[in-house]
Amino acid sequence: MVEGHTGRAGHAPLSAFSREAALSRLASEQFDLLVVGGGITGSGIAREAALRGLRVALVEARDFAGGTSSRSTRLIHGGLRYLRQGEVRLVREAVRERALLRQMAPHLVHPLPFLFPVYRKDPDALLAVRLGIGLYEKLGGLPLRSRDLLLNRQDVLEAMPLLRSDGLQGGARYEDALTDDARLTLAVAQGADAAGAAVANYCRALRYLTSEDGTARGAEVRDEESGDVFLVLAARVVVAVGPWTDAERPGSPPLLRRTKGVHLAFTRQSLPIASACVLRGPDGRLMFAIPDGLVAYIGTTDTDVDSAEADEITPEDARYILDAAGRAFPGAGVDAAAVIGAWAGVRPLVRSRPGAPPSRTSRDYRLVSQGNGISYVAGGKLTAFRAMAERIVDTIFPATRSAEARARSRSPLPGGEVPLPTAEELHRLSRSQSIPATLLARELAPYGCRAPSLTEGLPPGRAGTTADMRLTRMRLRYAVRAEMALHLTDVLWRRTQFLRFGGRGARAGIAPLGAEMAELLAWSDVRQAAEVAAAERSWDAMFRWRR
Repeated sequence: MVEGHTGRAGHAPLSAFSREAALSRLASEQFDLLVVGGGITGSGIAREAALRGLRVALVEARDFAGGTSSRSTRLIHGGLRYLRQGEVRLVREAVRERALLRQMAPHLVHPLPFLFPVYRKDPDALLAVRLGIGLYEKLGGLPLRSRDLLLNRQDVLEAMPLLRSDGLQGGARYEDALTDDARLTLAVAQGADAAGAAVANYCRALRYLTSEDGTARGAEVRDEESGDVFLVLAARVVVAVGPWTDAERPGSPPLLRRTKGVHLAFTRQSLPIASACVLRGPDGRLMFAIPDGLVAYIGTTDTDVDSAEADEITPEDARYILDAAGRAFPGAGVDAAAVIGAWAGVRPLVRSRPGAPPSRTSRDYRLVSQGNGISYVAGGKLTAFRAMAERIVDTIFPATRSAEARARSRSPLPGGEVPLPTAEELHRLSRSQSIPATLLARELAPYGCRAPSLTEGLPPGRAGTTADMRLTRMRLRYAVRAEMALHLTDVLWRRTQFLRFGGRGARAGIAPLGAEMAELLAWSDVRQAAEVAAAERSWDAMFRWRR
């Protein structure tokens, strides 16, 4: 640690999250730690280190959560199926982190009830499922309730009438949590910034620097927006770039096993489920059907891929999910034509014994140091990002361990610091802006206590503009002003769910939103057209498998 620096350690008000200010600091200051990678793992490490008073820099080559961290199943969960693999420690840690994240980010992490139906020929017997869920709830400190664990066949069908009844034996209920993975990652990056870190997206680490004695001294970084190249000086470097990790270590044995996870989304009219549900793929592996506001989605697949960029959805991927959905919900309209959105992500799993199926590969993490002050992170779970960051900073900076540091690590994320807007406040705003209260509440919920500041940018209504589009314009303006959004796709895919869950009409809204962002950022006509085209390609890619 640099002597005399105490950091902000969460005691100062939230910063403006300014990229310009961060770039100035990156090029002029000396840091204790440079984190390369702005996904959930890198952002978590940067926040943890900054909260301990270290001088911290974070650079991300793309946008925050631009890779795996915005393409997950969007669950904060312990991983019930990992108990079957004997990973009790991993599950215990995750369920405890789940409870903690509900306190740290109540605006982003919400309880989600699950139903686990069991059929006659399932790989796991009904008794085994009930015992597993009982242990799962116990590890999470939750009471065991027989009315949840001992559902008979009729109980299951009453809870979810859409389910296939043939062969159904019974089931059980349990609880996990739902999140917006991209916005959770953004909140963690903002938390690092608020604690004193210099945080910037679209800054690519070109090469790592070492002193004459071979020890780390930072990285050469390129601003992907301006093309400027500068040095970021740091005594330690942690590389947390998810599925791109092996590419950062040429000539070294690979650390990763990359697997692809695919999800398909439907309207709640097509898939009217009141709670999440466990279902099985054609090969028997566990999947989930998850309600999320006005949509529901099903996933995930788990197949090996060779590249970090191999996130294209194939017809085979979609067929696997649709076959599982059709078998689980035979009366629902979950065919290919009903899909309104889709996404795939590449998981950076720790390479394990050869021959093991992807779904049995551990979700734990590994920290590998080269002995020169440069370390690499492989693996990890979205749910356990904070605990993982805590252990990594303990390892690299052992002198910073303390009870006070532990307490600061558990402090609220941006948006979760003070009571969230009340129903009365939302109704007042609804009346003043002539926007339905339920719509307003849904759109503002991910911002927590920051929600009132969004309405400062609420644009006036335009002829023919729906309330939904008006609120999307509001969120776009806020993303540009306060969330370091530099590209249209950043807003429409990660700052909002416009592309992922916007439905068939979303594509027509891309160009008007591109014009709005062009006005805010003074883009040229050429730049505006390129941004719109990139967002349209992103939308088209979701449905390429269907053609």
